[in-house]
Amino acid sequence: MNNKTLQKLIFLLFLIFGGSPFGLLAQETPFPNTDPDWPTHPFTPGDGVFISTFPDTSSFLNGTFAIDDRGYVELPMAGKVKISTMTIDEFVNFLKKNFESYTKYPNFYVKPVVRVSLLGGFVRPGLYYVDVHSSLWDVIHLAGGTLTEDGIYEMEWQRNKKNMSSHLVEIYEKGISLKNMGFKSGDIFWTPSPTRRRFWDTVRDVMPILTFATSIWAMYTTYQRDVILLRAR
Repeated sequence: MNNKTLQKLIFLLFLIFGGSPFGLLAQETPFPNTDPDWPTHPFTPGDGVFISTFPDTSSFLNGTFAIDDRGYVELPMAGKVKISTMTIDEFVNFLKKNFESYTKYPNFYVKPVVRVSLLGGFVRPGLYYVDVHSSLWDVIHLAGGTLTEDGIYEMEWQRNKKNMSSHLVEIYEKGISLKNMGFKSGDIFWTPSPTRRRFWDTVRDVMPILTFATSIWAMYTTYQRDVILLRAR
């Protein structure tokens, strides 16, 4: 059997067993789902779970699903599932058991994600689900960066209205992960918006009025002094 015939035979086997040249490869190579840094039960109430069925990008399971305060996640067709007591492998096995017949490939990748709020002077301010192993640079990139050049230097990290660190620029430059910087789900990153009035904006607006008032007062006191001098003569 020559090489060309062998290649055609292998390609035919791919089509038979996988439905595409990548089908057999997808069945033989499991999608990675383990991360040694995750705790045994990494799905926390109030956070979220990211699910991917790559390379089936059109699957209804692809996306981020919120975990409610009781530890349940609501999935299409399956309804509410208690996920907070599951390990990553247990949740993957649940997906395989309940959704494998609805997907083109038997790959399920899941990842816990946490909530972060990016408020103020960001290009796309809002609420995001992110991997806790992402860096602060990654998080700001999600929001499209800051609206002003000095937005990074003026950014604040807040938790329960308290500033958590005064070294955000250093954390940003070094690419330190949210986990290593002590981030907790629900924390806020805030930077001033150009449309928000600050102290010096108010001073700049008030200064002309103060200058005018001072000039009037100087003219009045000068006039009063001249009147007094004329009467003294």
